[in-house]
Amino acid sequence: MRLLAIADIHFDAESRPRVEAIAEAVCAAEPDVLIIAGDCSAEGPERIGELLGLFAEVDAVRLMVPGNHDLWQHAPPFTTRQLFEQTIPQIAVDHDFHCLDHGPLIVDEIGFVGSMGWYDYEMRQREAPVDGLTVTPVGVSRGRDGEIGFRAVEGADEGGWEGLRGEDYAAGGLVYQVDDATPQVAVWNDALHLGWEQSAPEVAAEMAERLRADISEISGECRRMVGVTHFVPFAELAERHFDSPKRAYARAFLGSSLLGEALMEADELALVIHGHRHRQEVREVRGVVTADANVGAGDGPLLLTLPD
Repeated sequence: MRLLAIADIHFDAESRPRVEAIAEAVCAAEPDVLIIAGDCSAEGPERIGELLGLFAEVDAVRLMVPGNHDLWQHAPPFTTRQLFEQTIPQIAVDHDFHCLDHGPLIVDEIGFVGSMGWYDYEMRQREAPVDGLTVTPVGVSRGRDGEIGFRAVEGADEGGWEGLRGEDYAAGGLVYQVDDATPQVAVWNDALHLGWEQSAPEVAAEMAERLRADISEISGECRRMVGVTHFVPFAELAERHFDSPKRAYARAFLGSSLLGEALMEADELALVIHGHRHRQEVREVRGVVTADANVGAGDGPLLLTLPD
């Protein structure tokens, strides 16, 4: 079976020529299954539908999971849960895609399970990016007028990087300073564009449990199983040390090992496809092939073959 995977397309008017070229390449590859592993567009449901429509000529089973950017809105009140549970799955159906967050699918004895996933801050970088760095967590939010606001976090004082706890990342922002240099701010933009009304670790745990239930549903009914997530499912894929404080801060939002734990419960698991890191790579983790299907930075679609 020939699988063609793409992720992190981030479709907008400026990128349209590049994305149209990707769609042509996908069609020419004649895959059996097309998989989009999240982050179609940050510009709302209409743009997501436009992106999926570019693959209408691909003669293949079409699967997808959303990414965090697909849930973005530009002013509150945010309807994140509605976008995830209703709007995006319906857009998928309208364009002949199957949204794996809402049920597994078996194709020619190959089972496909998927979850967007989420992050729980456990993949954060514990070691300081650079020496002489002090940090202070700050809260960030977006008002109805679109203005970005910053607020102090109760109990969060200036300290060293190594003292950052998981809950310190929930505020969405970090003021950092290296020695006597000008203070800088790092912001995780999800805090400005969406709201689950649950903590990120709670969402990550929910996504993992939904994935586990889907695996259980089709286990024993397929010869092999392919997992699809947007967020990174294995800690081994998030071990890169960053010297940039902003990039080191972002590492906390890469994903959750809970996804990987759920996937590894599938005896038939042969392949895991994901996105979000923005670094295309195929490697083996715990005896399973993993594929980051990023198509940014000049990378093309990733063609994978499951042997008979």
